[in-house]
Amino acid sequence: MKNLVFLFVLLFSLNTYADPCMDLVKALIAKKKDMPSLEHTSELVKRLKNFADENALPYQILEVGPSNRKVQKLFVGLDATDEALVERYLKEFNLEDTKKPTLALEFGFEVPDEYVSGVLRTSSDPDAPIYRWGEQDIPRREWVRDWMIQGGGDYKGKTDHPERLKNPVWGYSHLIQLSPDEGKNVKVFLKKPGERGPCKSDNCIAWTTGIELGVTKKTATDEERKYLFNELGVSRSSAHYEIGRRLMHAANERHSGVVVFLNGQKGLTAFNKTLPKFLPPEPQIPYTNIIKGLGHDPNGELMTALKVVPDGSRIFFPIAAGASPEAMSALIQKAAGLKKGFDISILVNGINESTLRQGAELADGKIRFNSFFVGSNMRKLHGEGKVKYIPGYLSDFPRFIRDPNMKDFKYDAIVVRVSPADKNGNHSLGPNHDMIHAILEGNPKVKIIAEINENIPFTTGDNIIHKSKIAGSFKSTAKLAGPPVVPLTDVEKKIGLYLGKLIDSDSTLQIGIGNIFGGIADGLQKAKKKNLFISSEMFGDSLKDIMERGIAAKAETGFAYGSDDLYKWLHKNKAVKFVSTEVVNSPANVQNKEKFHAVNTALQVRLTGDVNAEMGPEGRLSSPGGQVEFMSGAARSIGGKSIIAIRSTAKKGEMSSIVLDLYDGHVTTPAESVQFVVTEYGVATLRGKTTSERAIELINVAHPKFREELRDEAIERNIISPADANDIKLDVPEIADHPVIMQGRAIASEKPGLLESISAWFSSIFLNISTLHLPR
Repeated sequence: MKNLVFLFVLLFSLNTYADPCMDLVKALIAKKKDMPSLEHTSELVKRLKNFADENALPYQILEVGPSNRKVQKLFVGLDATDEALVERYLKEFNLEDTKKPTLALEFGFEVPDEYVSGVLRTSSDPDAPIYRWGEQDIPRREWVRDWMIQGGGDYKGKTDHPERLKNPVWGYSHLIQLSPDEGKNVKVFLKKPGERGPCKSDNCIAWTTGIELGVTKKTATDEERKYLFNELGVSRSSAHYEIGRRLMHAANERHSGVVVFLNGQKGLTAFNKTLPKFLPPEPQIPYTNIIKGLGHDPNGELMTALKVVPDGSRIFFPIAAGASPEAMSALIQKAAGLKKGFDISILVNGINESTLRQGAELADGKIRFNSFFVGSNMRKLHGEGKVKYIPGYLSDFPRFIRDPNMKDFKYDAIVVRVSPADKNGNHSLGPNHDMIHAILEGNPKVKIIAEINENIPFTTGDNIIHKSKIAGSFKSTAKLAGPPVVPLTDVEKKIGLYLGKLIDSDSTLQIGIGNIFGGIADGLQKAKKKNLFISSEMFGDSLKDIMERGIAAKAETGFAYGSDDLYKWLHKNKAVKFVSTEVVNSPANVQNKEKFHAVNTALQVRLTGDVNAEMGPEGRLSSPGGQVEFMSGAARSIGGKSIIAIRSTAKKGEMSSIVLDLYDGHVTTPAESVQFVVTEYGVATLRGKTTSERAIELINVAHPKFREELRDEAIERNIISPADANDIKLDVPEIADHPVIMQGRAIASEKPGLLESISAWFSSIFLNISTLHLPR
């Protein structure tokens, strides 16, 4: 009887789920009223299913995406070692087909710690060039061999990852069928990349054609934003990170067809038995840094606001989230028609490189940029001589601005971002104070241009402007800039634990910028530290985390830079006070506070303790910011500590961060102001130590694979003696650099009950019967 029941269930399931592809097609067609483009997607699913049937290929339908909005996708396995089969795939799905043009976004299989660059394939010819990094590149055949299969090479078959050749799965092709008009648009953007907006990557084609890979809404949470690809256009670094994961788990029915490139028979076996195991993991990073491109002014409101800025003006833009990309774009547009143009002072990371380049390369030098800080958005431009750098400390510049003899710091206009006005007509500068009020004091006649943005929080402190002082304004709903977020690894977690032990309770804490501080809140909590006060030039998510855990109750800062959640948290938050960088960064103020702990990061630390936080092997990468001010002040504070936290290696583990020679010999913070250096291997205590003792301390926190070399070179240069070398620990296990889920963020799971187990067992039977199709 039991056998008959099971047979009935089996036959019923086979009859009910005989063609899951048609069920998927029907579901897509049913939704096309709300999303007309799904008509093309349903056609793609039918084409892909027919292609699988005609070529006897295995296929499955799997659910992917966020837990609250799973979508079904058709996965077809294709033997990438069969050249004839690959050519049939290329001929069927390409952009050359004018009636049913198809985007093919192809990626290599993701392995731990390695992300393979994605490409756009448009042609049916295996030897035609693919599009990568915004332009035509090598032939597809070469890309598949050297990059998709081998994980990156020198175009001659050489690779750093020969083990990838043995992988059952080599890569994926995400297929998106376009309308004929969309297909034409893509071809235009490929020929004219300058028309694509801020993002020049081939992956941004999905954005330029109006295709979204996720749920797009203004109120999206960071969790939801993990499943987005492009909204409005984003900076290239954001667009590329985890892109393979975002494509695979896109919560959008437009992306319902995936070809999986298999490694012969072993790939076929893996596809049939354990395909979910070989899919990229879900994305970990929310999208930030949404930017609108040049010329975005649909109502002309912005250009009207800028009419009060005369030709030849000196203009100031605040730091980070306080800088308006839309106003910068409009000023560039305006300058093109003027005689003199503008001199514009910029700071760091509020406006992307492509917009700045538009201005810097404007004909006849109509835009002349200078900056107090060289950040990632202007690094290349500075190296090309297109942005002039003014060295100095952030506590110095407000004094320069007020000095009547320093004419170059007398601004005619300042562009700020403000919140909507309160009932008294006051606008908040939100996450910024930095040196804005110093400019207003230095020139009471300065013209204030305000972007009134609903995303700007109304924050606490002397950072308000009354509406009567604003000369011109425009409204915007653009998201605020934030730093790129990368997954926290075991390295940052270890560093956080060491910092947690080193930082004292009842101290004043400053933290620099960087993902390296992502584990500090956990470290402080585990070390049971309490009653901290935060006094930091920049306030980021790591400091928010510390306050939310009750480790610190109050803070003062010059500006904030972080996630959307951080900006929302700051709204009307009286615990965080915004003050001038002249105050918070002042070395005199820092050293006069007892138990001031300054924690910053660097690119290199020399065996003497000297720190380089600015220069790379090819030139300037950054600027000192507030590091020197805080480190020198903390070193002189009674009970204070000056700390450098740094990963032991750079360049994906290829180079040691603990070195004998700094790039270009450049010292940002001198050894005299560095008391502790923390890596994932421990704490080097430098204060009160001789140069040889310092060298031993630092080698003992260097990565184990570089310690012997550092020891031998230090002996050769007479920094340490052979006898001293006995204190160096060489036999130390290496720390893996894998992503981790931090405390308080993991989702606990319960063991299923009997009913759930039975349900899961039946579901697995139906899934295997209905969605797994072996080749004939």
